[in-house]
Amino acid sequence: MNKKLKIILILILTVIMAGPLLLFAPAGDVYAFHEGGVGYCEGCHDLHNSSKGQAQGITSAPQYMLRGPDPGSVCLRCHAESGKYYNVLSSDGSMFTSGGDFYWLKKTFSSSVNGESYRSEGDKHGHNVIAADYGLTEDRLALSAPGGVYSSSAMGCISCHNPHGKTTENPGESRAISVSGSYGEVAPQGTVAGNYRLLGGIGYYGEKLRNSPAFNYPAPIAVASSRDWTETDSNHTAYGSGMSEWCGNCHSDFLNGDNKHPSGNNAKLSSKIISNYNSYKKTADITGAQRTAYISLVPFELGITDKSLLDPSSASGPDIGRGNVMCLTCHRAHASAFPFIGRWDFKATFIADSHPKSGDAGVSGSDVLNSYYGRNMVAQFGKYQRQLCNKCHIQD
Repeated sequence: MNKKLKIILILILTVIMAGPLLLFAPAGDVYAFHEGGVGYCEGCHDLHNSSKGQAQGITSAPQYMLRGPDPGSVCLRCHAESGKYYNVLSSDGSMFTSGGDFYWLKKTFSSSVNGESYRSEGDKHGHNVIAADYGLTEDRLALSAPGGVYSSSAMGCISCHNPHGKTTENPGESRAISVSGSYGEVAPQGTVAGNYRLLGGIGYYGEKLRNSPAFNYPAPIAVASSRDWTETDSNHTAYGSGMSEWCGNCHSDFLNGDNKHPSGNNAKLSSKIISNYNSYKKTADITGAQRTAYISLVPFELGITDKSLLDPSSASGPDIGRGNVMCLTCHRAHASAFPFIGRWDFKATFIADSHPKSGDAGVSGSDVLNSYYGRNMVAQFGKYQRQLCNKCHIQD
């Protein structure tokens, strides 16, 4: 074998071995699957029940020729892949993404508190996406979205995320999607960025349930890290505006109803709330400073639409005169260990007494530590830390 032929073979083998890595590389690298819009068709659809001429051992949903029995199962073929930063369904609750880990949908905890039974249903821990291949089923407790009409029987990943990535804010838009809208990229002239996290925009109806109300609000303005989805105080989604309005596409009563906590673009943080947030470190400690005040357990919106001003690595609290309360200030988007998809246990007087707790029925592995994203809450905040509502309201 001559030297030139050897070099060619080495190059070919290098490309073959690197292919899977390039396919799911973070945004900004070549060949990322979504690239802000639809991926290659056969990544999700099994056009002839074969791949490269080989029959597939899968049950395809015939109406969509999907590579799985339902859309959620298709999404999780990649997004439940062990060891990947884009995993949103782990085997132990260890994927600390901003949205949360769908693992918690499978966990129900039971205990006795002050002589009364306490049961934390898995169905109340998150959005009950249907993905038969992964043991995720329809919500048993709610027929439709709380505060709305979207049917639980149609709930899946594509209820929120548009698998084809279309930006539907401008019906007459004809420019191509060139980059993701999740990481703050600037689209080349003549093209547009996709929606944040492929979220459906105005006119979207969740793909599967065509008789449901079309979305009235656009995808939110936000920026995340393209390299690491593990949420920390210095690596987190930076929210600009529109998150609550977008949630209101399905949960309209919570956005527009009376006697509910203000949330949305009009729910501006007062100077008093901003001062509280920035000074509050924990119960009995209000010595904090604005430049280090941010805590990912209580995020906020900056109230802006300019993505260039959003920094996922910022540890700063809100500026005076700028900031919104949003749904995700208190809740997660996917799932959490707590009822109502809470970022913390809303029923615990002291955070140290949150459930899941050691000794609770249903607790296994690192459930307790993972429920707070790997934080030892007693070590960080103290045994008598109260509800994290106090980050804004300081009533403890």
